[in-house]
Amino acid sequence: MKSEEGRLGIDIPTLVAISTMAWILVNVSHEIMGHAGAAALLGIPVRAVSTTAASIAGDQVLSIGAYRTIMAAGTIMNMVGGAGALILLRVQKQANSAKRYFLWLFATFSFVIVAMNLVSVMLIDAGDWTEVSRALEPGRLWKAIIIGAGVIIAIFGFIMPLRLWMPDLRDNRRAQFTITVIPVVTLIVVQSLSLIGSPLARLPSGADHWLACLFAYIHFIAWAILVNALRIPRSEDPAESLRLPRSYGWLVVALVVAVFYVAVLGAGIGSA
Repeated sequence: MKSEEGRLGIDIPTLVAISTMAWILVNVSHEIMGHAGAAALLGIPVRAVSTTAASIAGDQVLSIGAYRTIMAAGTIMNMVGGAGALILLRVQKQANSAKRYFLWLFATFSFVIVAMNLVSVMLIDAGDWTEVSRALEPGRLWKAIIIGAGVIIAIFGFIMPLRLWMPDLRDNRRAQFTITVIPVVTLIVVQSLSLIGSPLARLPSGADHWLACLFAYIHFIAWAILVNALRIPRSEDPAESLRLPRSYGWLVVALVVAVFYVAVLGAGIGSA
């Protein structure tokens, strides 16, 4: 007897490839397009970028405003990217299933990162937005505003991707498990591989990078648990819309990008 994902025609290697691409582009949006990109636009030299950090010439940050802009830019890029993916997911309903899988995962991963940075990391007084809010007065009020905004965005980012794409799979629980857990496992493996070869992980502060990744993994695992535990929200699409045939294009592109991400970007480009 065929498994549920088999009956729906979900090709696991293609799902892994799409998950890999979605996560890599989300992380690149945060570290390179966000932090490093903002620094470059402000005329501040970027010394190095990797899969966990962007190192800038801090002594050339001329104002607190520029510093806050650079710190905030990673999360802002994830918000913009996630919102853009949701818009495309809504308007391109006739797009092929692989593209819709990608848009759904890209939006979902983006909003998980946003929620983590605005809520969880702020609660422990760490991360980008703690730096953004530093020296703002009254400090507790600004912290409450950022966390409150993060909670609203987190709820929106959880609900909207599911309403736009995830069918009701109460009779296909194994298929639902497949399309939610495999992407999370994939991003954990890809990100961990990129850090294993990173010189940052061998520095005295290298544990910080591992801890940051582990902290992020917890949020994605929590998302997968919630999606599988809750039956709502869901789209009105039939379960058959999840069909994902084998795509050698996605497999080849994902393999090339993953090798670059792990071997080159993981090791870091530039010198901090």
